[in-house]
Amino acid sequence: MKKIILLFYLAFSTSLLFAQNTQGVGFFAPQPEEKFIAGSDDITKLWADYIEAHNKQDMEKIMSMNSDSIYIQAPNGSTIVGKEQHKNFLTAWFKAENPKWEIYWAMPYRSVPSGADWIIAGHRESTTVNGKKVLKNAMIDVEVTDGLIRRFFVYTMDLPDEASN
Repeated sequence: MKKIILLFYLAFSTSLLFAQNTQGVGFFAPQPEEKFIAGSDDITKLWADYIEAHNKQDMEKIMSMNSDSIYIQAPNGSTIVGKEQHKNFLTAWFKAENPKWEIYWAMPYRSVPSGADWIIAGHRESTTVNGKKVLKNAMIDVEVTDGLIRRFFVYTMDLPDEASN
């Protein structure tokens, strides 16, 4: 699976690196005119800081980095809309499972012609459920607007527990 993820990352990043004009590459079916070019590592740093705030469970920092209308789609299809819902969700999740993330790859990109800034990143997520460590790989696709996290979509893959490795 790691080879597949690496292959996807290399193919995606290579295609973005060779897109030197504003024509862009790729597609987004709901908006056929949308293409993508490589984005700024300022977005990568913003996302790394956001993940660090989550790992520290720094609710004030997280909320300051969210747009007021933040939208989150979880792997199970449920949604969180707005800072208040996000804060309530995180407060309960931090207490119940103490989640932690480690970013292992990231690719900022920009939509053309819209100019929207995005980052897609792979993470190793660990939680503690009923006293047992649970590992997942998580891919998160994030839109950033005016330096704030506007929305993101989370996709996860369960991993075997450490004892079975």
